[in-house]
Amino acid sequence: MESGYYVIKNFIDDSYLNELQGILENFHAGWCRDNSEFYQTKAINSAYITSGKYLSTEERIFLLKFISSKELIKVVSKYLDDDIAFLNSQLFFNPVNTDQRNYWHRDIQYSGLDESEQRRIIESKEQLVFHFRLALKDEPGLELIPGSQDRWDYDAELDTRLEREGRRSSDNLSNTKVIKVDRGDLLVFDANIIHRGIYGLDRLSFDLLFCNKNPDILKYADKACFPNREELKLMDNPDIFTQL
Repeated sequence: MESGYYVIKNFIDDSYLNELQGILENFHAGWCRDNSEFYQTKAINSAYITSGKYLSTEERIFLLKFISSKELIKVVSKYLDDDIAFLNSQLFFNPVNTDQRNYWHRDIQYSGLDESEQRRIIESKEQLVFHFRLALKDEPGLELIPGSQDRWDYDAELDTRLEREGRRSSDNLSNTKVIKVDRGDLLVFDANIIHRGIYGLDRLSFDLLFCNKNPDILKYADKACFPNREELKLMDNPDIFTQL
């Protein structure tokens, strides 16, 4: 995946998508109630969906079975071969605060690692993390810089992403591409690509993070989001739920 992204149109059928959407909207309603101030001021996503805090047992198992389904893991294996681990789930939505700007970033910049180590990891490809983002509704999608997942930032990109030299993280960059997605599309992209979400329409996406089985990545996983021993027996690919 030289460009760092790929779109699969109409990944799942509409009836299954409706059921998935209903469960995720239940989660979203509960999460918004408990995080009202954050939601109203700055939130653009929630996480740890399969922890079960806002879901029934049946709803949680439905999501876990989708995450480990043969259809999804067949796609994931194209990018991670057989070295697949589930890392986290997220739900992306529009900010309530209309003054909030979207921002350029690489996921690794939130790891706490210094810039030299971030650069080493990106260039070595020893830590692989991919987003598998399912659009629950039509949305403007993602803007990204194709190929940037394999290299370090150019000066203008770094200054923008880290807000240096008078730049803001929401400033426009050159050589970008907008990837629009429709309901049911699956957008796959490298977590290390320089990217930003585009707000608008009824943006609502179920985002799943998968990685290679590297302990430096899996230390961020929360086992509360994984199936228990009995639930693992219901999964198509139980080996993806691992912590090293």
